[in-house]
Amino acid sequence: MSDTSGADNRTERATPRRIEKAREEGSVVRAHAVAAAAVLIAGAAALSLAGTRLIDLLETSMRFGLALAPDTIREPSRLAAVAAQVAWPGLMILAPFMLLLAGVGFAADLLIGGWILSTKPITPDFTRIDPLKGFGRLFSRAALAEIVKALVKFAVIGVIAAWLMKSWLADFLHIAAESWPYAPRHVASLSMEVFLILAAALAVVTLFEVPYQLWQHRDQLKMSRQEIKDEQRDQEGSPQTKRRIRGLRLKLARARMMSEVPKADVVVVNPEHFAAALAYREDRMRAPRLVAKGTGLIALRIRAVAEEHGIAVVEAPPLARSINHFVELGDEIPIELYRAVAEVLAYVYRLKAARDGGDPAPALPRDGRFEPPAE
Repeated sequence: MSDTSGADNRTERATPRRIEKAREEGSVVRAHAVAAAAVLIAGAAALSLAGTRLIDLLETSMRFGLALAPDTIREPSRLAAVAAQVAWPGLMILAPFMLLLAGVGFAADLLIGGWILSTKPITPDFTRIDPLKGFGRLFSRAALAEIVKALVKFAVIGVIAAWLMKSWLADFLHIAAESWPYAPRHVASLSMEVFLILAAALAVVTLFEVPYQLWQHRDQLKMSRQEIKDEQRDQEGSPQTKRRIRGLRLKLARARMMSEVPKADVVVVNPEHFAAALAYREDRMRAPRLVAKGTGLIALRIRAVAEEHGIAVVEAPPLARSINHFVELGDEIPIELYRAVAEVLAYVYRLKAARDGGDPAPALPRDGRFEPPAE
C-alpha cells in the first residue's frame, strides 16, 4: 500500500527543499503577538520618558485653539492655516512617536521569521472564501489554540491589572484634590506606570507563545513519505536521465583512467580478461596505488596503451583478478597483496635494468611468487 499525501500521513520532517519552497511562497514563522507586545512596551516607555513634553504640547495646542478669534474661524481662506498652527505642536511629538512604534513593530516581526519578499500571500485565492472550509477552520486545532492563548493572556493581564488598581487606588483618589496642572501630570504618570507594567506582563506571556509558533510551523510543513520520494525523484530526474548521467560519468572516468596508464610502473594482466595498472612513488606514496583497471575490451585497451608507452606488462592472472575485485581506483594496495605486488615491482626493476644495459630480459618467475595469498 502506497502512502498518500493526506494530512494524516504527513509524519516526516520537512526537507530543506520543502522549507526553502515554503519561504519562497511567503510561509515563514510569524509571531505577531510578539510584535504587538514590543509595540506596547516601546509605546509605554516612550510615553513614560516624553509624557510631560506631550502634555505641554497638547496644552499649548489647546490654549491656542481656545484663544482663536471667532472672526478668524469664519474666514475659509484662513481656516486651513489656523488649523495647521493648532495641530502642529501635537504633530511634532506624535509623528516621531508613530514612526518609532512602526519601526519597533516591523523589527520585532522580522526577529523570528526573518526578511522575505514574496507576492504569494497577497495573490487572490478563492478557496479561502469557501464557507464549508471556513466553518471547518472555526473548529480546528489552530482555532482552539488561539482561543486558549487569548484566554491565558486575558487572565494574566486581568489579574495584574486588578492587583495594580487595588494597590494604587488611594493614589488615584487623591488626584481629585489636586489642582491644575499637577492633577493631569499625576494622572499621566500613574497611567504610564500601569501601562508599562501591563505591557511588560503581556510581553512575558507572549514569549511563551514563540515555541508554539515554531512547533506549529514545523508541523504544517511536515511531509508524507510519498511526498519525499516525489521530491527526490524531481531533483534527481527520471531513471533514464540517471542512467545517462552514470554512463557519461563512467565514460569520463575511463578517459581519465587511460590518461593515467602512461604514468604507471607496471600493468598486471590475466592476460586478456583483466588488467590493473600500478604506480609507486617512494617519496609520495606509502604503498603502490591502482591508477587503472578493467576487464574485457577495457583490459585490452589498458594493455595497448601501456605497450605504446613502454610500460612493463606482467602476466600474473591470480594477482590481476584480486586487484580488480578488491581494490578501487585511486586506492593503495591492501596489505594482503604487499608481498605479491613487491615481487612484481622487483621483477619490473630487474627488467628495466636489463633493458638499459642491453642485456636479455630476465625470465618471468613461475614459482608462484606473484600469486596473492589464498582467501
